[in-house]
Amino acid sequence: MDSLSLTQGFIIGYFLIIYSIGLLKKSKSNLNSFIFAGRKLTLPAFVATLVSTWYGGILEVGRFSFENGIITWIIFGLFYYIAAIIFAFLFAPKISKQNIKSIPSLFLEKYGKIPAIISIIIILLIASPAPYLKIFSVIILQFWNISESTAILIGITISVLYSLRGGFSAVVRTDKFQFLMMFFGFMLILGNLINQYGGYSYILNNAPQHLLEIPGNFNWKSIFVWGFIALITFIDPGFFQRSFSGVNEKTVKNGILTSILFWIFFDFMTVTTGIYAASILTKVESSPFLDLAKLILSPLSYSIFIISLLSIVMSTIDSFTFISGYTIGFDLSQILNKKKNLVLNTKIGLIISSLIAFSMAINFSNAMEIWYIVGSIAVPVLLVPLVFGLYDMKLKLPILQIFIPLFITLFWIINGFKNLDNWGYPQYIFELDPMYPGVLSSFLLAIILKRIN
Repeated sequence: MDSLSLTQGFIIGYFLIIYSIGLLKKSKSNLNSFIFAGRKLTLPAFVATLVSTWYGGILEVGRFSFENGIITWIIFGLFYYIAAIIFAFLFAPKISKQNIKSIPSLFLEKYGKIPAIISIIIILLIASPAPYLKIFSVIILQFWNISESTAILIGITISVLYSLRGGFSAVVRTDKFQFLMMFFGFMLILGNLINQYGGYSYILNNAPQHLLEIPGNFNWKSIFVWGFIALITFIDPGFFQRSFSGVNEKTVKNGILTSILFWIFFDFMTVTTGIYAASILTKVESSPFLDLAKLILSPLSYSIFIISLLSIVMSTIDSFTFISGYTIGFDLSQILNKKKNLVLNTKIGLIISSLIAFSMAINFSNAMEIWYIVGSIAVPVLLVPLVFGLYDMKLKLPILQIFIPLFITLFWIINGFKNLDNWGYPQYIFELDPMYPGVLSSFLLAIILKRIN
């Protein structure tokens, strides 16, 4: 039997720590305790779970910053900070004051069963852990000669087992540890890069020029499409769950604003590391972050950095699996009037959602494309009804308000993928990305219906 490498030992140790933290305490049997941690999230816990959960696609961020440079900070940073600030002031107080447990529960109360079911389907797409399980498997396969499906199964099993016992509180406990590890790992690699290669002057002299320019490889139209996709923050079920779970409105608002400061710092580290990778690596064999870490870090530091990457990914896997689970077990049960044993239903939902995620994860390859398409559909369909519902404004013909933007967006996407260019990219009607006609039709329809009635 082959002996374990240092990194393999660290990974096994990390799994044992996470599993122990997750199983530390069994959740109470009532609904609020299991799904919302008893609505007792303090500021440190709120920040740790919100910050760590938002970064599951870390290898994709590494690839994107390696290829595109500082524009990554605008596309995956600035737009989302702005959206989070708006959420903190305009959405979070409404969620806390009105006791809104989830988007489907709001839609069920305001618009009825059909809109609520549509919202559930879209929430399950938004909160699918499948892309992050894929990223998890990429990391694990660097160190074990196992199948991709086995690696994915390991990731989903660990997160589901402690979630079944401890509920959302278990997710938050593990997020606290993973929050510390995600920052420590990138501080470690960035410190080594500066020490070994130098600071800004090295990047300036060695990075491909387009990585240091705005808009770089992008045009402004594409950049603003990604900006629109940042609106997905307003319908992010993780934001809703944490906003409802905060101990009070002040904690939630301050928690989001504090989280933004941590995101700014972390984005600086990840994008800078990606640009260093483009300056140093002559080719990429697996992932810019993984290849760079292997090249410049000592075995001990490398092992710690791998744990940092796993912490980022696992914090999102367990959170999204849990959200998907209670979307099936709680929200769907409400619609079907199965209101008894909601905690048990949520646990069953966790198992169902994990099986769905496993199936999805072994059948797709590009996480970035999935995020783009899901965002393009979700925002036009859910945003306007959500705002109307939160602010208790009358929305006329809600089914029409949901289905027309949905059909327009789907038509735009399908037509684009039926007309690919020579490089395999979809060619959309009028060269407009699906987000634009979807959002425009949603807002126009709301205005027209309001005036007609």
